[in-house]
Amino acid sequence: METNRLLIRPMQESDQNAFRNGIADQTLRIAYGFPKDINEATSLRIFQHFCEIPGAYSIIEKAAGNMIGFLLEVEPELPDSVAKTLPQKGRTLAFAVFPPYQRQGYMEETLNAFISALFRNHAVTYIHCGHFTDNEPSRRLLQKMGFQAYAKHMVKEKAIIDQIKYPVC
Repeated sequence: METNRLLIRPMQESDQNAFRNGIADQTLRIAYGFPKDINEATSLRIFQHFCEIPGAYSIIEKAAGNMIGFLLEVEPELPDSVAKTLPQKGRTLAFAVFPPYQRQGYMEETLNAFISALFRNHAVTYIHCGHFTDNEPSRRLLQKMGFQAYAKHMVKEKAIIDQIKYPVC
C-alpha cells in the first residue's frame, strides 16, 4: 500500500536495524511492554516475533527509503467484557512512529490509508486502537480521525483507553 510519502509493506529482514534503532527509545519500549534494557539478542527476538505476525507492517518513507515506524493489524485485543458489546469482524491496530519522525503527520497518513482499505476491502465492521491515558499525542490523533472512546482497561497497572472507529456510511 502506498500514500504520497509512504510505503506500507509487510516487515522484512532488511528492516531489522531500523527497527532495533527505533525501539531503542525508552518511551516506545514502555508503551509496548518491551524490556527496559534491550540488548542485541533481545532486540532480534522482538523483531523476529513481529515478522511472524501476518499483520506486521513497516512504514517506509519513500523519499529516503527509511523505515520510520510500524503498524500491527491483529484480531481485536479487548477484555471480554468490552469485546462482547461490539459487532463481529473488528480489527485492532497498534502503531508507532520512531522518535526522529514523530509529529510530521506520518501516522495519520498511514492510518487513513490503512483503515480505508480495511473498511473497503475486508468488510471490517470496526477498528480498535488503544492508548495509555498519558499518551496525549495518540489520543489527539485518534480523536482527529473519528475514533471515539469506548472503554478503559488496565494492562500492567496502567490504564488504556480503548478507542473505536466505525465505517462512515
